[in-house]
Amino acid sequence: GETLAAEYLAGRGFVLLERNWRSRREGELDIVARDGAAIVAVEVKARSGTGTGHPLEAITWRKAHRLRGLLLSWMRAHGEQAEQLRVDAIGIVLRAGAAPEITHLRGIA
Repeated sequence: GETLAAEYLAGRGFVLLERNWRSRREGELDIVARDGAAIVAVEVKARSGTGTGHPLEAITWRKAHRLRGLLLSWMRAHGEQAEQLRVDAIGIVLRAGAAPEITHLRGIA
């Protein structure tokens, strides 16, 4: 799912900065990218169907808030600055014999 999301973002002009960045205490960022003046943390959720709900339903408000904190930690660790910080989410539904369905939500936190 993350590879599809990275390709999707790159195709829309995002500059990929890092994938799977981990903080020992706080967790992991799936993708960090630059979108114009913004640095964006992108959470990726992929499922093989929607029987248990859409993949984006797995991202709670609490998780989105934690991702924002992780993005700040990433910024400090890399000495980066940006006019804006944003947390996006990409949900991917992968069904056999069908093209992936990609949903991109901007600014979830």
